[in-house]
Amino acid sequence: MQLAQDIRRALQAGALITAASIFFSFVPVYIWLQIDPVIDRPSIYLSCIILPLIIAPACSWFVLKAQLKAQRLAAENYRLANIDDLTNLPNRRAFFAEASVLQMEADGGAGVFFCAIADVDNFKRINDSLGHEAGDDVLISVAGVLRALHPPGGLVARLGGEEFAVAGIFVDMGQARAAFEAMVRAVASAGHGVSRPVTVSLGFAGAGARESLSTLLSRADEALYRAKQAGKNRALAYEDGPVTWAARAS
Repeated sequence: MQLAQDIRRALQAGALITAASIFFSFVPVYIWLQIDPVIDRPSIYLSCIILPLIIAPACSWFVLKAQLKAQRLAAENYRLANIDDLTNLPNRRAFFAEASVLQMEADGGAGVFFCAIADVDNFKRINDSLGHEAGDDVLISVAGVLRALHPPGGLVARLGGEEFAVAGIFVDMGQARAAFEAMVRAVASAGHGVSRPVTVSLGFAGAGARESLSTLLSRADEALYRAKQAGKNRALAYEDGPVTWAARAS
């Protein structure tokens, strides 16, 4: 979409360059002819049109080429600044920018904004026993599962290491819980191409009025810690409260 707009602007600029070239070539010669009528008028008029028609398209081509190159560089710079190279998910920086927009939509009455943090369980053991290449494959696979199940209109990002963030707008806590628990189950049941089972623990929290995104993520991180305490491979809400011994044993 943006590329098409840039091409249209470049073509418009080329047309303006051509028209301006003809105008500024034709008008002085026309005035000159009024002063000195001996000159072969058709030849002069023809040259005032043909020369700009030759020169202006060449100039337009260089303008278009430069603009397309700038567009490609801008797209590459955006990718480097906002996309995680391994998983092709948004990175931490992009998550904060895009999740803030979602939170404003929720504050405007679109629903309840939730954030979640998911962490691959026992990831160090996977790296140590199977190697870093296998660990990277697991991260790519988990990212694909989370991306496929992320809430409509929401986003999934890689915060770093084996940690992912999810943000979305839901009707209520029940809908959010069902979505996040489905993510955990899907990761556990998917084949990730390694001999070890791969699971994630996930903590999530709903935003209160005028609550910052950083605060919400801190609460989700606390819920993640509780999910780890409770035995991993599960999703817990911050609002669920501290984990009991009975929950840990379940």
